[in-house]
Amino acid sequence: MAFLFAFGVMLAASTPVRAEPVRRVVVDRIVAVVDREVITLVEVRRRAAPLLRGLASVDEATRPVAEARMYRELVSQMVDERLIARRARMASIVVAASEIDAAIDSLAQKNNLSRDALLAEVRTAGHSEADYRDDVHRQLLLFKCLRVYLAGKKKGLAELNDALVQEASRAMLEESKREVHIEVRL
Repeated sequence: MAFLFAFGVMLAASTPVRAEPVRRVVVDRIVAVVDREVITLVEVRRRAAPLLRGLASVDEATRPVAEARMYRELVSQMVDERLIARRARMASIVVAASEIDAAIDSLAQKNNLSRDALLAEVRTAGHSEADYRDDVHRQLLLFKCLRVYLAGKKKGLAELNDALVQEASRAMLEESKREVHIEVRL
């Protein structure tokens, strides 16, 4: 029995091994962390897909620079979204599905479109209905957070113009950034 074992070991040792390089494939990686919440490369690429189609018309020589800028801006936007979601959780702010439906219906009506026609345009632009609903959800969450933020400053959204709303959003996000650890690995 010991002889067979030794013979097997010698046979295995004498069998030529084909040395092929190990190919490593990155399936996913962390590109940003916002207060222990990660943003992955897969998430960024999924959100970037419709935007990349828009870059197809950019000159090939400048496309890599435009893509890099687009990815940096998208990651920055996703960090801001995580900050808003964090602020919303802390303030117990939620957005109901019915609010998303109402916002989509309102947008369709403002553009003299049916809901189906609006969603068809969304799909033509390269977005799924689920992605569009997520986007509307994020916008509604932002405005609800802004309303709470401005109430603390003794201001309301109704008394502000677009520029002041942008400034209030920036100020709210800057305040949020000071409260959490943010790491971007892009």
